[in-house]
Amino acid sequence: MQSSEISKTKNPFKFGSIIDGDNFCNRVEELRTIKQYVFDNYSFWLYSPRRFGKSSLIKRAFEEIEDTKTIFIDLYNVKSLYDFAKKYSEILSENLFDWKHELKAISKNLSKYFTNLHPIVTLNAEGFPSMTIEKKQIDSQIDIEQLLNMPEFFAKDKGVKICIAFDEFQEIERIDPFIINWMRTAFQNHKNVSYIFLGSKQSLMHSIFANTNSPFYEFAVKMDLSEISEKNLRKFIKEKFKKSNISINNDTITDILDKSELHPHFTQYFASVVFDLLRYGEDENEKYFNQGWMNKIINSQSIIFQTIYDQLSSNQRRVLTAIAIIDNDVELFADSTRREYELPISSSISVALGALIKKSLVYKTTDNKYKVDNPVLKEWLRQLNYGLLS
Repeated sequence: MQSSEISKTKNPFKFGSIIDGDNFCNRVEELRTIKQYVFDNYSFWLYSPRRFGKSSLIKRAFEEIEDTKTIFIDLYNVKSLYDFAKKYSEILSENLFDWKHELKAISKNLSKYFTNLHPIVTLNAEGFPSMTIEKKQIDSQIDIEQLLNMPEFFAKDKGVKICIAFDEFQEIERIDPFIINWMRTAFQNHKNVSYIFLGSKQSLMHSIFANTNSPFYEFAVKMDLSEISEKNLRKFIKEKFKKSNISINNDTITDILDKSELHPHFTQYFASVVFDLLRYGEDENEKYFNQGWMNKIINSQSIIFQTIYDQLSSNQRRVLTAIAIIDNDVELFADSTRREYELPISSSISVALGALIKKSLVYKTTDNKYKVDNPVLKEWLRQLNYGLLS
């Protein structure tokens, strides 16, 4: 094949966006748990590292849930309390009202749900009717609680159940320091609405839901999201290659899964890079094939990793590098580990860990181990430590 030609075989691996359809791998047990929680009207919170698939998981569950209106809102790009009120009201209106058949009735009766915020009907960018809030300043508890209570009023009025998922919920305190108190005041009285709180900042999510001083302490059940099993991911990769009529051997799949550490996003990302090489005729049996595809990924992100590394303190660098190198069964705080990797005293290790977790470079597993959040960064750190970076 000439270098100017493109392959007519489409890359079957999807990453970096919401995963749906046959791109979604397993999660049978988690889907059952989520659907049961929603059916039982339980609220729950879910932390996982970034790009672990929690948003895709919730959206997949919402597709399968019946007899409950489901709503999904991402707080990541919400700028302020007023921005939250605008976006939340618009999402509620889009999901709760049948604008096509009830436009006149909705326009007349919106005041039943809002007595002070002055909702109005406008046309969105696509030309469809939507609700927005007409008020120059929304900053009082009464205004926000009225908006937060609107789903419960609607559910009770219409005799329906509602489940609302807040993605990147740790952003709520950045949006406004008081809104989390107002949310708890409203949500604890809701009988027909359940809530799902998703987050990718471990320290902040635990502060919100596991800190006894937090308004949300013990408000919601904790749900854990673990790696997809090696067996299921291996089968997933094999089937994708088979459907594309491209062969891949078991050793290459093993290398993909070892390097991705069963992380859903990185498994698909790594498999896509390998797929690209194989569809253009690279030989996976070549001695340096497996290291070659990883080096290709590392080289594309090396400048970013170098910038991150340069901004870390000496202790943070040492602790991060040690976590990248040591085996899972090695104790980070052990004297032998500290000597081998020139780590500081235990209290300084703890301080460094706290900073690394806050920066989302490291996370703590359910079995109290520490892992580098990004497997590519982990491999970069290993190569840096062993002097292998070019």
